Parts: sequence; structure tokens; C-alpha cells
Amino acid sequence: MSLFQTTKLACPACGKDVEFKVVHSVNIDRKPELREEIVAGTFQQENCGKCGEAFRLDPEFTYTDLARNQWIAVFALDELSRWQELEAEVQATFDVAYGSRAPAAARALGAGIRPRLVFGWPALCEKLAVAEHGLDDVELELMKVGLLRSLPRTPFTLEMETELRFLDAHGGGDASRLSLGWFTGRWGSFLEGLEVPRDLYDGVVGDDSWKALRVKLSGRMFVDMARLIAVGSGAPVAE
Repeated sequence: MSLFQTTKLACPACGKDVEFKVVHSVNIDRKPELREEIVAGTFQQENCGKCGEAFRLDPEFTYTDLARNQWIAVFALDELSRWQELEAEVQATFDVAYGSRAPAAARALGAGIRPRLVFGWPALCEKLAVAEHGLDDVELELMKVGLLRSLPRTPFTLEMETELRFLDAHGGGDASRLSLGWFTGRWGSFLEGLEVPRDLYDGVVGDDSWKALRVKLSGRMFVDMARLIAVGSGAPVAE
């Protein structure tokens, strides 16, 4: 089920208390409209009744969509530095809910799920878009690593907490173009868009030259090129 708890939080602009229904878990099979709110960027967002400021909560909840074989643990971007610790905790949570330590009926429901851990709203939306277009998130992250190596200029810096995220696939029935976007900040402000040919993704899939990095992402909860970035280097590297 989807679980919410009502609380009051201070508006970051004027300090007035604003009432929020803080989410702890989202079940899209029962409330599919919540997925649309997440994609639209309106989920967990309220307007201050005093100054009109719109602000959004940092995410911290589990997202379940069994119809799409998705179970995602979502944390605030500020928690990214703790990904190793949280990955272990989230794996244990999933094991009890749908994995190896769950009752037989729950294990059967979760048999096709590839559980994931993400940080921030853009990262969650990316996983939803990846599933919607039938892409493999491991191969997508490898494509992004290659893209960063080849671009002459990017707004990507670790200091800015800037992220490159997949948004959409388009261009007819074969979806020949992939749209990505650069985002920054704790709530994922859009910076600029980037479009690449689908062939860039297809060229990575099954390419043995990516084997070493593919192994580092495959079978993991946290499938994100951030786990391949050496601290302080600003560039994706092989470990």
C-alpha cells in the first residue's frame, strides 16, 4: 500500500508552516496516478499559503510497481555519499519484502523484479523512463560514461552536484533518438537538454570493451555511473 503521514514543514522562503502528506511508500499498482505526479514533477510539492513559494520535499520512500517489475528505494541527493551503506540496507529491506527472506507468495510476486537504489527526483524519473522504453539501465549508464568521455564541453561537475539523466526516446517506431538532460541541485533543477542517436546506446549493448565496467554495475542495487566515479577526479574511471 501507499503510506503517508501528515506533518507541517517551514516554508524555505518565509518560514510559515506548510502542511505536507509525507510519503513513506508508494504502490503504483494500487494508485497509478502517483506515477504520473512523479513524472510531472508535482509529487510531494506544495505551495506556501503566505508567500506563494513552491517547494518540494526531499525524497525518502520505497516505490513499488509490480506490473512493471520495479521496486525502487529513493533517497535524497544529499545521501549519495552514503550509497555503499544504504545499498546494503536497502538490499536487506528488499530481501524481507520480496527476496530471499520473504514468504513464498511474496517471493513469487517479486521474481521478475530488479530492485534499485536511487538518489534524488531526476534519478527516480530516469528509472521510470528506462522501464517505459524497454532499455537496460546498466547499458544506459555505460552509454553515459562513453558520452561524457567524448563531449567537448559539459556542465557536469561534482561540486555542482550536476547529473546527466535519460528522459525519453522518440523518432518514430524505432525510437531513433534518445533525449537526456542535465540537472542540478537537491530538487533537480533542469539545466539543459541533450539528444543523441539511439545507435549510441545500441553500440554499447553487448560490446565486450565495456565488460569490466558492466560487471561493476550488473547485479547491483545502485546502478548509476556515480559509483564508477573516483572521488575528486570528476571523471568516470575503471577501478
